[in-house]
Amino acid sequence: MSGDLQWEILKNYSCFLMKNWGSTFTKEPLNLTGKHGYRHCGLINRKAIGITADPSGKGVILTTKKTRYVNKPAKNLAKVTLAKHSRHTVKTIKNFCGKNFYRRDLQDAAVRRACAILRSQRATPVVQKKRRRGKRN
Repeated sequence: MSGDLQWEILKNYSCFLMKNWGSTFTKEPLNLTGKHGYRHCGLINRKAIGITADPSGKGVILTTKKTRYVNKPAKNLAKVTLAKHSRHTVKTIKNFCGKNFYRRDLQDAAVRRACAILRSQRATPVVQKKRRRGKRN
């Protein structure tokens, strides 16, 4: 089935849709931006990228669709864990999207999502305030 026909079917009726705030958003697993549109839809496009947080709490998981197994959902996804430092993770995502010509248009969205996940996993130091008691006049 062609992607255009699938989009016409799923455009208004999908279990991932959220139509609350005047514009339409989606919770699809392979949608990087959360926008509901043909370009960002991970269910329909033959090539799709998804970035999620690693369950261990360190690193991200890069999920891609294999174009070879379009009609076999069990073998359709390839997952790679990127758990090194953030620069290596960003470089790997850029090389995969840009140099391999695998959805070059989603490269910026993938990098932004990975950076946001890595930033949220960073430990923030707790700074205690010094209590000062001054004289009251």
